[in-house]
Amino acid sequence: MKQPKNKYLLLSRNDTTYTTYEETPSYFHSQLIPYAKCYTDIDDKGIIIDQQIEMSGLSIYYHLIFLNEGVQLTTVPPSRYILPACVSGFTNTNNRIPLKMSLSKNSGTNFSDSNTLVTEKEFVMDFHVNLSISALKYLSDEFPAFRIINKVGIKKVQNPGNRAPFQVNEVNYQVMNRILHCKQIGKTAEIFFLRSAIDFYRTYLRYLSPEPPIMLKESHREQLREIAEYIIRYPAEADSMETLCRKFRVVPEFLSAPFEQEYYISVEDLILQEKMALAFKMITETNHTLTYISTFTKHNSWEELTEEFEQYYKCNIADLRNAQ
Repeated sequence: MKQPKNKYLLLSRNDTTYTTYEETPSYFHSQLIPYAKCYTDIDDKGIIIDQQIEMSGLSIYYHLIFLNEGVQLTTVPPSRYILPACVSGFTNTNNRIPLKMSLSKNSGTNFSDSNTLVTEKEFVMDFHVNLSISALKYLSDEFPAFRIINKVGIKKVQNPGNRAPFQVNEVNYQVMNRILHCKQIGKTAEIFFLRSAIDFYRTYLRYLSPEPPIMLKESHREQLREIAEYIIRYPAEADSMETLCRKFRVVPEFLSAPFEQEYYISVEDLILQEKMALAFKMITETNHTLTYISTFTKHNSWEELTEEFEQYYKCNIADLRNAQ
């Protein structure tokens, strides 16, 4: 019996021979993160493009995968000292966020660097943040949400058994999408990616929670989705749980455990997360004054914005602006 061909997806890698921008096929240039290292694996079995961002204790991986007919994907897990939080287009059940992407030959695009892709092909996306166990104590001290790993047990985190795979939702996809579209470099990128990796991983930590599930009607899930999308689009206007309860005519209990179960984050944390992401974008990409930005983000003063921002990103806001 003929053995199927295999292509290998590495969930962690330490090799230093990466692919430069010039060496990367031109049809992927729009998908490249400037701050990330890129690795390409292109042959008659298919295409895998890996991008990697290494930080202290955390690393971000983004894969684009296309397999030719008859080829199987074999995932190579990381070492036992790495805990990955992974969402994959191969196991994703959220039809609203398919984790797939079509790339095709565009007018004026030169594909002479590879004959592999000559027509439109659908690539499956795989995204994960890896946590080094050696950084767990530090992260647990800084961010109490990480303490659940010791509570659940590292072995159970590594082998969750029959649990459904960790899924992408509107909230962690928003974090993931910001990472994939970040064009920052240098110190600004370092600050942004570290905090974004923590935000993404925190949703995985909530997924690990052993709390019993709450049965929700589809109408309730739809209402929670509407509220989550409103916070993401208008974090400053969302302001607080009380504001949301009035706007959507719901009780606080509805925005507590049910919301956290659906989106792996509390309402208050999501408001802060999206408000800080908005402030980061305005601080690093515009020349607006802090007074203007604090008014836009509904802070009482630029001093209040500065204090909250510096606590969230663990950086000096003046240094961040000077780095531009």
